[in-house]
Amino acid sequence: MESAEESRTEQRMLDVSLILLVAYNAIYLADTSLASAWPNNLAEKAMAFIDERRGWVTLFEAVAAISLFLDLVVRFDQYETKRRNARILCVAVASAGLVFKAFTFYLSSSYLE
Repeated sequence: MESAEESRTEQRMLDVSLILLVAYNAIYLADTSLASAWPNNLAEKAMAFIDERRGWVTLFEAVAAISLFLDLVVRFDQYETKRRNARILCVAVASAGLVFKAFTFYLSSSYLE
């Protein structure tokens, strides 16, 4: 009984982490693409807020993306087909976003600033 409840709690935490990462990547993409067209947009303000907490956000993003990838590998057969395809896409977006942001925020900023 207790194990089933823990499993549901873990799955909810993973689902919330996945939703947060996809939303964060959407905000980042909106900020990147809308910066020149609409200055001072909502995505730019959200990214300015996130930039003040860059270390903690990056730590959460790295731990969550790795956890989500490992969960996808381990529980691949347990997800039904429709959820599995959506989950694969979302985990791919989160992982690619992590790698891309790591490159743009850390590698290029160390050379340009």
